[in-house]
Amino acid sequence: MPALAAQWTAPLARVARAILAGLALAWAGPARAQSPVPSWLTIDTVAAIDQSRGTGASGTTGVIADAYVSAAVGHGVEIYARPYVQRLASGVWNKQLWLAAARYEHKGTLGLRLDAGLIPAPAGLANLTLRPQLNPVISQPASLFLGLPSVEPFSPRVTLLGAFYPYGVSLTVSGSKWDARGAVIDTSPLRSRRIIGSNTTPRFANVVVGGGVTPVIGLRIGGSVTRGGWKRPGELPITRETLDATLITVEADYSFRYTKVIGEWTRDALTTTTGQSVAAGWYIQGQQVLTPRFFLAARIERIGPPEADPLLAPVVDAFAGTEEVVGFRLTPDLTFRVGHRARRLFGQTAYANQAAASIVWAHRWF
Repeated sequence: MPALAAQWTAPLARVARAILAGLALAWAGPARAQSPVPSWLTIDTVAAIDQSRGTGASGTTGVIADAYVSAAVGHGVEIYARPYVQRLASGVWNKQLWLAAARYEHKGTLGLRLDAGLIPAPAGLANLTLRPQLNPVISQPASLFLGLPSVEPFSPRVTLLGAFYPYGVSLTVSGSKWDARGAVIDTSPLRSRRIIGSNTTPRFANVVVGGGVTPVIGLRIGGSVTRGGWKRPGELPITRETLDATLITVEADYSFRYTKVIGEWTRDALTTTTGQSVAAGWYIQGQQVLTPRFFLAARIERIGPPEADPLLAPVVDAFAGTEEVVGFRLTPDLTFRVGHRARRLFGQTAYANQAAASIVWAHRWF
């Protein structure tokens, strides 16, 4: 146990010292606080590191750092960008430009927002957790990065609802108790495409229609439907035409007092060379604020395997996962989390248990 404790504490201690040293430098000069703040500019940054250890398994380290920059041009128009760097649990670095777009927004009885460029994901809630300060637990929903079992032999890798920020145009209209949106994007939500680095994922025109209602204060229920290509003819197995997929999401977000609960259900129907393959999954997560500094959070999730192709061996067991976290806010910018995670991968019958810890620093400069 002492050796395991040393493995845990040493890397996190080094990161904590580095973050605290950076904060000390950032806060040391009072001149910054006295300088005028440009009203047209918004900059906020976040950096996070997490480590996990499991019985009989090697530890994993995840890192996320990004910055959101927005500049108001005038007359309701702004431009924004979000560079993003992530080290996945597998050790692979994912360096991306998640956002780079222009937005027009009109506020009033009938709200209007138009985004064009590399826009926010117009389908689903899971992509909101890519910013660690918005994620109450440590890990991200499995639907973002976990590959589904092959829908047919040699088919491209797909996820239930990937981490994707597409090129496209999105229009959102909202009233006091409702919202509606439509978008045209250049990728399928099932197949994330790299913006920076090598990119072999083809472009597909996809149409998204969605919306929601807010029947009472604090509760929103919504959903979306996405339809478009997911596999081109030149990809294995070879087909003569582009194959389409239909993605349906249903979501709910409920906040009351010091409690927040969100949930999402996703269903993918993919056309294949032999017919159709369907996969579905869901997650529910909640956060309970105990004091101004302490909070509890948890997530439970499940993803069913795609319907088995006649040429593939059937996948008996679905993916399942749970996570429980205790959080402590040292400052408004700095949060520590410790927790437990259990995951059962596709085709497995036993759960793998891990302890996890993370440090999140988030600061808005303007």
